[in-house]
Order: sequence, then C-alpha cells, then structure tokens
Amino acid sequence: MSLVTKNVFYKSEDETQSKLPRKSVQEQQPEDENVEGSEDENTLIFEESDDDERDTEDKNESEDDRDEGKIGESQLEAEHSQPLSVRSTTSDANGQPPKKYAFKLKQTESGNILTVHHTVQESGKTQRIRIAAACFNEFSNQLIVIDKRGNVFVFDFVCKRYWHLNFRIPKVCLLLPSPLHKSDYIVGNKLGQILTVDVNSSLLVNLNNIGTSAIDELSFGTRIQSSKASNSLLRFGHEAMLFNLQTLNVSHQLEFNQSRYTLKLAGYLPNSDQFFTCFTNDSVHIWSTVSLNTLQIAHPIKMRNRKLRLLPTSESIPEFALRPPNDSDVEDELTFSCQDQDYADGYLLSYCFTPDGNKFGLSTLDGYLLVLSTVTFDLDKLYRLRDFILKQFVFLPLPKERILFGITARSQAIMLDLAHTEFKLFVQSENAESLCLSRDGKLLSVLSRCGEVNIWSTCRLYNTLHAQTNCLKVLHSAFQQKKPLPACNVSGCMHQEIRKLLKRDRLSAILHEYGCYPEKYRFLIWTTLLELPCNGRDFQQLLKLGVPPIIKNRAQDLKIRSDSLKRAVVKVWSCLAQWCKVFAYADFMPNLIFPFVKQLPKNGLVAFELLVTLLLNHFELWFEFHPMPPANYLAMCENLLQRQDEQLCKFYKALQLQPKDYIWSLLSNAFSEVLDEQQWLAMWDNVFTEPPYFLIFLAVAYNLINREVLLRLPDKSAVQWFFHEQNPIEVLKLIAKARKLMDNCQPDLHPKRFIQNLTPLPKEAYPKFLRYPSECITQHEEHSVMQAQLHQDIDARIRHLELEESKVMERLHKGLQQEEHTRRIKEMEKLYEETLQREEERLLCQRKMLLLYQKEVRQRKSEVLTQLQESEQRRKALEMEKEIDALMRSIERERRRQNQEMLLAEDEIRNEEMEILAQRYFSQTSTAPLAQKYYDNIQKLCRERDHLQKNLREMTMNQLDRSSRTCPETSPELMEIERSILEIQREFCEVLNSERRE
Repeated sequence: MSLVTKNVFYKSEDETQSKLPRKSVQEQQPEDENVEGSEDENTLIFEESDDDERDTEDKNESEDDRDEGKIGESQLEAEHSQPLSVRSTTSDANGQPPKKYAFKLKQTESGNILTVHHTVQESGKTQRIRIAAACFNEFSNQLIVIDKRGNVFVFDFVCKRYWHLNFRIPKVCLLLPSPLHKSDYIVGNKLGQILTVDVNSSLLVNLNNIGTSAIDELSFGTRIQSSKASNSLLRFGHEAMLFNLQTLNVSHQLEFNQSRYTLKLAGYLPNSDQFFTCFTNDSVHIWSTVSLNTLQIAHPIKMRNRKLRLLPTSESIPEFALRPPNDSDVEDELTFSCQDQDYADGYLLSYCFTPDGNKFGLSTLDGYLLVLSTVTFDLDKLYRLRDFILKQFVFLPLPKERILFGITARSQAIMLDLAHTEFKLFVQSENAESLCLSRDGKLLSVLSRCGEVNIWSTCRLYNTLHAQTNCLKVLHSAFQQKKPLPACNVSGCMHQEIRKLLKRDRLSAILHEYGCYPEKYRFLIWTTLLELPCNGRDFQQLLKLGVPPIIKNRAQDLKIRSDSLKRAVVKVWSCLAQWCKVFAYADFMPNLIFPFVKQLPKNGLVAFELLVTLLLNHFELWFEFHPMPPANYLAMCENLLQRQDEQLCKFYKALQLQPKDYIWSLLSNAFSEVLDEQQWLAMWDNVFTEPPYFLIFLAVAYNLINREVLLRLPDKSAVQWFFHEQNPIEVLKLIAKARKLMDNCQPDLHPKRFIQNLTPLPKEAYPKFLRYPSECITQHEEHSVMQAQLHQDIDARIRHLELEESKVMERLHKGLQQEEHTRRIKEMEKLYEETLQREEERLLCQRKMLLLYQKEVRQRKSEVLTQLQESEQRRKALEMEKEIDALMRSIERERRRQNQEMLLAEDEIRNEEMEILAQRYFSQTSTAPLAQKYYDNIQKLCRERDHLQKNLREMTMNQLDRSSRTCPETSPELMEIERSILEIQREFCEVLNSERRE
C-alpha cells in the first residue's frame, strides 16, 4: 500500500468575503426534515411564531411558563436560497444582541437532566424539526445544537441560559468543538463545506469549500497552533484530506493506489502527529504526517481469529448479552440491515480511543469488541457481543477504560461495564442514533431519530449501574440454586371448549368449500386435527438435555439469515434428536423442520409435537433404509405414476432419473421449495385433514400436472432443477388431482395397505420411534465418537503445533529483531563513518579554500601595495619632474644670465679691445695684451663652471640610483619618465660640453 498525495491549496473564503454585507444565511429544507410531534412535560421546546405573536408572548412571559418547559421562542426567518458567506456580526437584524432565555434542569433518578427538541407552528399544525447534530465544548459547560433547517442554539449550563444565533448553516452533518478557541466550533455539512463558528460573538469566523459530498470524520493532530503545518484530517466517503485548522486550507489530498479495497475509516492518533487509515480489507495502516509513508500495518481481524484459535478449551473470552440466556423464543430482527452494511466492506465497523489515548477500540459486524494498544497495535483485550453489535461507542474517562457507552444496531443506547460483563444498563431503549460525551465525562448527549436530544448525567447512570450490580450480587448470593425453566404456555387460545367445537367433519366441510382454513385459526385447527397433547413437561426435559454435538456442528452450515429463526430450528431439531437419535443424522431434517418452525417461531412445543406426529404417521417409512432414501415409500409413488402415465415414466427412465429425483426432492422439504407460502399452507391444511398417505398422491399429482413441461425439458439436470424451484401451479387443482387419484386408486396399489390411519400422540409421554436401522446408527455414533476424538486429538495437536510455531516465531522474531538491531547498528555506524568522512572531506576542502582565499588575499594585498608604491612613485616622479623643471628653468635662467653676462662680457671685452686697439692705435705703445691681463679671472670662472657641472651630474646620478633600488620592477610609465629625464640630462650635458668647447 502506497500513498499518492496531491498538493492542493484552496483559498479560504474569509479572504474574499470577510467584508461582505450582513446577510441571513438560510436554505430551503426538504419536507422529510419535519417530523410531527407534540410537546412533552419537562422537555425543552423551541417554538417559532410570527413577529406579532412573539412580541406579545415576550411581554407576557412569566416564571411559571419557564417551569413548564416553554423557555423561549425564536423568530422564523423567511426561507430563501443564498450562498453561505463569512460575515462579522454580533447582533440580530434589528441591531440588538441575541436574546437569552432561562431553562431548568430536570431532577430525575433516571439521569435524564434535559431533553431538547425544536417545535414550530406551520399552517396550523405542530411540526417538530429534527436535530441534525449536537456536541459539548472543550470545558463541558456549553452544548450547541443545530437542527435540519440550520438553526443554531447554544445552551450554557453555568448560567442556565440558551440563545439562538442569527444565522443558519445548511445541511449540517458534523459538529465538533474547536481546539483553538474555547468559543469556536467546527461545522461540516453535506455540501462539503468546513466552517468555524464563534457562538459567543454569534459570527462565522472562517469558511472553505473542500469537497462536494458529506463530511464523515474530522480529527486533529498535535501541532494545532501552527498556521502552516497540516494538523487536521478530514474524511468524506472513500477520500481523505490533510488541511490546516487555522486557515482551513487543504494541503494534501490523500489517494490510495488500490482498486481492490477502498478507504473506510481515518483519523489522527491521540497525542501524536501520526494518523491511521482503515480499509475495507480490515487492515489498519499507520502513516507519518511528515513523510506520508507507512510506518506500521496491523490486521485486527487476523489477530482476533488467531487468539480465538489458540484459546485453550478451558478458557473463554468475556461475553456481553442484552437478552436473558433463556429468552430463545423471542423473534427479533436482523442484527443489521444488509442494505446498510455488508461483509464485502469488511468486518470492522467503528472505532474509538480511550481518553488517555493508550487504547484503540474497534467494533466488528460479527459481534466482537477489540481493544488494541496504540503503541504496538497488538490485541490487548477481546470481548464477545453475543446478540448485538456496536455502531458507535465511547469510553468514560473514570473509572479508567472500564465503562463504555454505545449505540447498537437496534438503535439502543447502552452502558457496559468491561470489568463485569454480566452487568449492563439500557440508557435509551429505542430510536438512539448517535451520542456525544463531554470532555470531562460528566454529560452524555443522545441524538434520537424522533428529532430530539436527551442529555444524561453519567454520574447518575454510573450510580444506577452500580446499584443494579450490588442488587444482582445480593440476589445471586441469596439464590444459589439453579433457576428452573419456566413452564411452557402452549397456545393460550387453545381452550378445550373451542377444541370440542372443531370437529373433523365440520373442518372438512370448510376445507371443501374454501380450499383452506382461516388464517387466524389455522394453527388451532392443526393442533385439533392432529390432537396434539401439549406435553410441556416432557418438552422441557428434552430442552434440558441441550443440543447434541452433531447438530451443533451441522447448525453452523445452516443458511438462515434470521438468527432467531435459526435458533428456533436448532431447538426443535435438538429435541427431535434427543427423542430419537436417527433424526440427528438425517441430512434432510433441517429442510423438513424449517417451514413448520417458520410458521410457529414463538411456539416451539407445538412445532415439535406437530413434527413428532408427522414422523410417527406420515413419515414413518422414510427412515427404513437410513441414510439412503426410503425405497419402499418411493416405490409406491413410482408404481402409481407408472399406472397413471407410462410415457412420463419412460421419459424419466430414458434420462436415467430415479424416484429420488422427482419424488423425494418434493417430500424431503415438505413441498416448501416448489410452493409459495400461501400455497404451502393450503396444501398442508388438506394433508392434515386427509389420511397420512395423502402425501404420496400429492407427489404423483404434482408430476402429472406438470407432465407437459417436464416432457419438453432437454436433459437430466433441467428435470432435477425443476423439482427444486417454484413453478406456476394452482394448488387447488393439485389437491383436487391428488384427491381424485386417491379415490380412484386400485386396491393393489393403494398405500393404505402399508400406512395406517392417523394415530395421535398420547398425553402422558411421547412414544418411541423405532422404524429405523438402529445398528447403523450405533455404528455411526461409534464412528462419530472416534472421529470426534480424532478431531480433538488433531485440534490439540494443531494447537500444540501453533503454540510451538508461535514460540518459534517469537524466538525468530526476537532473533530477527536482534539481527535487525545489529544490522541497523552497522548501518548507523556505516552512516556515521560516511558522515565523518564527508565531514573530513568538507573540512579539507574548506582548508584548501581557506588557503586559496589567503593566497588570493596576499595577492590582492601585494597588488594593493604595488599600486600604492606605483602611486607613490608617480607622486615622487611628478615631484622630481617638477624639481627638474624648476632646476632646468633655473639652469636656463642661469645660462641666459651667464649668456647675457658673457655677451656683456664679450661686449665689454670688445669694447675694451676696441678701446685697447684704440689706445694701441692712439698710443702705439708696446703694452701687454688683455688676455694676459684678465687671464686669472677667466680661469677662475672656468673652474667654477666645471665645479657646478660636476655637482649637477653627481646629483642626477644619485637620484637615478635611488630610483633603481626602490623599484626594481618599474612600470612602463616610470621607464618612460626616466628615459625622458635621461634625455634631458643628456641634452643638458651636451649643452655644457658645447659651451666648454666654446
């Protein structure tokens, strides 16, 4: 089994409709929701009337009216169809808050403290509106009731007030208190809507359309306060959904990929985030809410069957029974309706958890109550429900896991004590439909089919059960002797005076006139014709002998739907077997007994004596050749048929048909398979009136009347089947034909030679039946005893082997658990090693990444330092350029100045030379030249010039050396700057050299 989920998100209508205008939420109701009824004393009634009447009655309301039960009235709103919307309001249509009315609790010893039903006046008739749902709040001090028309009523048990909310919720089918807020309730309806209702503020808080069908179940997980987690499970039909309770948004739609069986039950486990599902194959699956995977699978029915099979013969399981042990003549209905429940949907019917959440209770269709542990889901306790089944049940919190309230299939509300199975209490004997227990376990509400809700005090019910238990214990201790069986009152209407009036001649005349006896007096006439003695004392003695083992075994194969009718057949069959052993081994006896017991289900004595009379008279020759069919009896029938219709006999011989096929198949079930009920009764009216051998002529007449149909049947199987099904026939014509055959029968073929007239039973004791092979029965009994002993030995051996198998399986299970534990430990160790290895690899990778990051940081740091150095170098180069430019400008100025001075000097020298020349010319004296005269000054200037050039070159070279040492790797821009500086220096040196040469 696997789970397929669909992530679906429904937008809650409170996001889109929370600001809608205020409207009345109503819906037209079907006619079948109104149940006519009348008012009851000490019953809480809601009467709806027109506005004027309501105002008048409100003014005249008094305390006396409240004591009588009429404690309030509500206005009947106009019916119209509107979509249900979320709205915020705390008042009614007139702007006033809801009016509250007082009520009183009943003080009764039975424990019924309050009865609520809703009654209205419509068209001059009093009609009762059925209650749809009711529940208590989380604090057990409020009850909310919603009827079929959607009216919501709230009852406060603290202040003894109730009020009517001013909106309607259509087609409610589910009502639960909300675990989020104490005044909120979760409502589900048949339209597939989920609503949150605040009853204190009279408003609809939230609404969402989840599905289109009626909501069946709703349960809550543990993460209720979360607004995102899936904390609620919803089931409608064969589908389930997970949704969030705060937002009412569905998160997962659960689909199960199995077509052979479908979903039947679903819900959250108490105090857990796990939920369970139960399918129609009776398997219980435990799921995880997180992973949506199966955690565990349990098979409660298989565990129950295994426990019953391994149960020792000296032990028995606890058993509950609602009827007394000796009440076997009472005819009751089936335990369930085949249209509502079918074994094709499995045996599990309903479930309930104990208040502490430790136990899981399951009820079954075949009458068992299973209690499982919610931890291991093993079968903890098993109870047998002998004559009832539980459709719904709840456990009372105190005393712990002991008291149980339930609704049976017969609509009875019962109270059971699991510690003392012989004590039970009928809370409500009829019409109980569902129940609800308050959280503290002090109040119990029972919803009835008649449209009302009864509130019961569980304390008073428990005290009543406890008092009943003590009383029964005292009675049992006072009367230790076994209670004698009551005397059987057989047919109280059979008075001797009436029987004297019913003469056989008069009855024959009635029969010839009408063809049958009056239905009202038929069984009285039968007892008169057969002269039954009504020997109740001997019949009671036969009953005390019990059911023979062979009948007990064969009774399990009887295909009778009604349990009461089946018990009646077994009872009469057991009495016949105790009277004569051969009847216990005759295979056709249940078919022969059944039609008579069905007509007399409540009068086993009459049915028994009627059959004894038939066996001693009409069926006396049937057991001569037991267990084979009665050859002599069938030969008489065959001879008559041969004389009447040779062609039909030749047809039977051609198909190799024996008298057991066309005669015995009719007689062995007393014609019950080929005739309907009224025809059968009319036929036996004539059989009891005619001589005992009249049955032979009836069997032959049935063949003769249907000869045309029989001769046209194709094969042997068709003919055989013809005598096991109903065919159209006129029973009066059949009786007339049989009577004609009896009247015209030749003496040599007439059965009266072998069958005597009717001999009634004596009044003192039942005569013995001796027309059967006793030796064969004795051998059969010995063989049966041997077979029973052999079966017991085999069963004991099987139980021993199963116990050994269970021990071996337990040891194997323990070994497998140990092996699984070792394997899981190894897997965990391997997982831890892999995790450690992955962590080490991750740490190594992180170290490498760290080293890489460090390297990258260093590179980036070096790049930053390089950029800083380059920027510093650029700054220094710029400053050097500025200094060089300044130096060049100063040198240029100095050179210009020197040039100017040299030009001036040259001019002066020229002037002086000119003057000297002039003087030489004028004086013509042999004086010394000017070069010699100013030689010292000129040499001094040259030396200063050389010294200045030398200093300039040293300063330039020092600067170049310092730049080369600080930045070994110079950028191209710096190299370009250096080359430009060197070029400038070279040009400067050339200038100096050129000047020096000059």
